[in-house]
Amino acid sequence: MSNAREPVEFLPDFCTGARVLRVLVVCEAVAVVLALGGSLTDELPRRFLLLSIYLQWIGVCSAAALCLIKRYASGMSARGMALLAYLVLLLVTLSITEITFVAGRYSGFALLLEDASHDGFLARSVGICAVVSALALRYFWLRSAWQNHAQAEVRARLEALQARIEPHFLFNSLNSVAALIAVRPDDAETALEDLAVLLRARLSEQGPAEVALDEEMTLVDAYVGIESLRLGERLRLDIDIAADARRCRLPALSLQPLVENAIGHGVARLPTGGTVTISAKRKGNTLVVQVSNPLAGDTASVPGNRQALANIRNRLALRYGDAAVLRVDEQADRFTVVMVVPQIG
Repeated sequence: MSNAREPVEFLPDFCTGARVLRVLVVCEAVAVVLALGGSLTDELPRRFLLLSIYLQWIGVCSAAALCLIKRYASGMSARGMALLAYLVLLLVTLSITEITFVAGRYSGFALLLEDASHDGFLARSVGICAVVSALALRYFWLRSAWQNHAQAEVRARLEALQARIEPHFLFNSLNSVAALIAVRPDDAETALEDLAVLLRARLSEQGPAEVALDEEMTLVDAYVGIESLRLGERLRLDIDIAADARRCRLPALSLQPLVENAIGHGVARLPTGGTVTISAKRKGNTLVVQVSNPLAGDTASVPGNRQALANIRNRLALRYGDAAVLRVDEQADRFTVVMVVPQIG
């Protein structure tokens, strides 16, 4: 078993053209430094050209080797892969340097040798490779560790926010069922069956992070069914969902809490009840969902409502950043929440 602290698959994918291009750019930068580090003679342009060819050759072969390691050694531990990559990079450099030294005596590459001995030329080239490779692999390692830590933190925060929503939902649902047990036991039993379905979906360990709007509406319908048994004709629903919006994706359990708030902090607190309006449409690359409920003018604001909205807003921000919006429009007799969710892919 690999160490949990190790970043898994820290090595970037060098099989892509963009990654190989970055390697070649780095090699070209090293060629500039080495060329300017030598004697500034008339041979400088030719020396730079030969260094470019030599280092680009090493860069392409190294990228190909790292591509193969990433593809066929993925079962290794991160530390094992790092050691293998380091040794392979040294071996590639050693091989190309040896070929360059042997061929250089009979070609234009003799300018790079500068009368250096065989061992000296190999030691200098492999030494530079050892330092550059160690720094590059260390950078990849630290970057992967930071990304893993950031992703783990986001998952933990999402799970914590989710956990803060679930007890509130359960409390409200059980209150609805408790109000029915004495007077309408059959309806209470039906409500408990609906609640079991809801909890099964909510407590699933393999539950998806995102669901289609149609799936989210299934939870909404179940919750409204439970509350309808308690509120009766006081609770009315007006749903207007465009056909193309039903397939749009949104975070699981993001719409249901909004409807729960609309019922619990709006309709349920009015003696005559009211209508909760749910509308959804696709607008470009976004899904726009709106939930609206009536308010009693003399009813004090409920802190739990604000907390639930803050939780959903945080979940949207963690998943989509600034691309998602949760906007509130509170008027004297109407409370409206608009949720804008980007559609990725």
